[in-house]
Amino acid sequence: MSQTHAQRPLTTLQKNTKKMVTVRLKNEVEYRGMMDNVDNYMNLIMTNAEEVQGSKVVGKYGRVIVRGNNVLFIKLENEL
Repeated sequence: MSQTHAQRPLTTLQKNTKKMVTVRLKNEVEYRGMMDNVDNYMNLIMTNAEEVQGSKVVGKYGRVIVRGNNVLFIKLENEL
């Protein structure tokens, strides 16, 4: 049986800056773009961000700043 080493979510996010992510907020708004930076409160700066509903892009933004306490989940696109 192989044993995996669990990482803290913040450490995983910090190691994956400059990668594509999908962020869903508590109000069900979803953004997809490059995670440019993340801080200790999981506040995110995303670049080339798109607001998506399902598979449809409903808005394009150059830069989005997301407050960490509004985040429901963050999905690393390269991990799935």
